[in-house]
Amino acid sequence: MISAHPVTLDSGLVVIKVGGSLLDWPELPRRLAAFLDDDRGHEANLLKQAVLIAGGGPFADLVRTMDQTHDLGDQRAHHMAIHALDLTAQLLSALLPGSAVVHRPEEFRTCWNLGQVPILAPCRFLEEIDDRGPDPLAASWEVTSDSIAARMAILLQARRLILLKSAGLSADIGRGEAARSGLVDPMFPRIARQLEVVELVCLRDPEPQRRVLTADREGPETGRGG
Repeated sequence: MISAHPVTLDSGLVVIKVGGSLLDWPELPRRLAAFLDDDRGHEANLLKQAVLIAGGGPFADLVRTMDQTHDLGDQRAHHMAIHALDLTAQLLSALLPGSAVVHRPEEFRTCWNLGQVPILAPCRFLEEIDDRGPDPLAASWEVTSDSIAARMAILLQARRLILLKSAGLSADIGRGEAARSGLVDPMFPRIARQLEVVELVCLRDPEPQRRVLTADREGPETGRGG
């Protein structure tokens, strides 16, 4: 079992991962704001419980290309890709009014009290907590920002992880099946095993529908941030 971060957080914490494939979509600011507002209508005070994490998008793709070109090595490429997520956190904050980039969970409550949505830049948090833990994320391209978001949700003791994507589902499926179909990375089922609720939403749909990624008894054991 991974030890959670020692900061005391609301038991209703929800981690929302904004897929990197959405970052260059002109409709993202409006659709993301509408999604958050709609969820606030369904669940009281969601915006006082939500934390956003941005995917790597084209910035992680650049690291991947440089790794393929220059053979950077697993550890160096992994850390560069994690740093790319701090950059996309800044980008997402620039696109979403009423949001703020934070680096530590202790900053969440300040944002919520100001009516802001915190966007967690993960590099410092992962270096201080996950890298020093008993089971750090593997330095592999089989670990993408989906698995990183799952690990962070676990460390933050979140009650739910929502994955906002460019592709959707017509029905609930298992996490292993989602990995095999390429909706999440190969390591996601194993890393997300401790999460009770994982939902996938295609934000590009005119009326986004939540689909549950159900827990598998076993998940792939293979397992870079991006």
